[in-house]
Amino acid sequence: MATEAPFARIWATVPGLPPEAGLAEARSALEGAKRPLAIAGVDAVNEHAGPAITEFCRAHNIPLITTYKGKGLMPEVHPLCLGAAGLSPKADRILMPLIVEADTILLLGYDPIEMRIGWRNPFGPHQTVIEISPTRRDHAMHRADVPLIGGIGVTLDALNHKALNHKAPTRWAKEPDAARHALKAAFASPEHWGPHQVFATLRAVMPAETIITADSGAHRILVSQMWDCPTPRGMLQSSGLCTMACAVPLAAGAKLGRPSAPVLAFVGDAGMEMGAGELASLTAHGLPIVICVLVDDSLSLIEMKQRSSQRPNLGVDFGGVGLGTDFVGLAQAFGGHGVAVTDRTTLADAARAALTQDRFTLIAAKIPRRAYDDAF
Repeated sequence: MATEAPFARIWATVPGLPPEAGLAEARSALEGAKRPLAIAGVDAVNEHAGPAITEFCRAHNIPLITTYKGKGLMPEVHPLCLGAAGLSPKADRILMPLIVEADTILLLGYDPIEMRIGWRNPFGPHQTVIEISPTRRDHAMHRADVPLIGGIGVTLDALNHKALNHKAPTRWAKEPDAARHALKAAFASPEHWGPHQVFATLRAVMPAETIITADSGAHRILVSQMWDCPTPRGMLQSSGLCTMACAVPLAAGAKLGRPSAPVLAFVGDAGMEMGAGELASLTAHGLPIVICVLVDDSLSLIEMKQRSSQRPNLGVDFGGVGLGTDFVGLAQAFGGHGVAVTDRTTLADAARAALTQDRFTLIAAKIPRRAYDDAF
């Protein structure tokens, strides 16, 4: 069976430090900054730069936004961490004003291809943009006033050398804290049953070190905002290709690579139907992962887009009373355990039981149609 190994660097010729002239220019900008803001992406994950980023941001009181691929670069419960962005318009409305107010932007392994179109070159002429990246950025999707090509961790260490004299507590006022609280409120779980309660309940029950996966769909956008990751790669998900049905094979790979970690896959009902055969692989390899299927008998994200553009409902709703897939029976047919839930208590009990199983558990969480309206 495969085991997890240290992630090899993608860029065999990653330079160490950028030229001193660029470092000096970046130090000068950071020393004079009153409202610096950092944005980190997947290249920082690939370089294992999370500890360096966390230390630098803490030392200089710099709030951090990550891309959805960068979740966990800083523990997401940290007061300076504003969580992952790039999927949710609701989150964008909270974070974009903060970006506008910043006077210095520090980009750390950031690739705008991870983000929604509104994140393409959002920086104004009054802002200084410092970008640390392992390779040249020729995409022209944003500008960099101070481009630094080098290793992210070692470059931050070099910037740290002289910038430490800055009185970090004088930076910002209460804006980052207000944004963090606004994000928590925007994605708080309501009292009624639905996807918010599913994600909140499972986050409370599952161990902190749980690895989660998600395929493309409305569920992925919401769980990306609600699920706090303590470390990078705590959430594995579809990239810009927006792949349905990838959550279960991603979870299988995660369990093979880290057998001791609890693994939980979030998948929509249509995605589970598309990839049902993957359940046979879980049984064949003896992988006791937990699968939560959000059952709303709809391709919800596409249905929402049809409705918002005033198009007719076409080819997105299916199933219904007595007509939908029997996911409990499906799990049992492939040698797993299946349970259907419609409330928080039953869901919590099912998740706790799943952690003790020696085979996969499929939890079919039945939620109402249109349950994602105004959710993200």
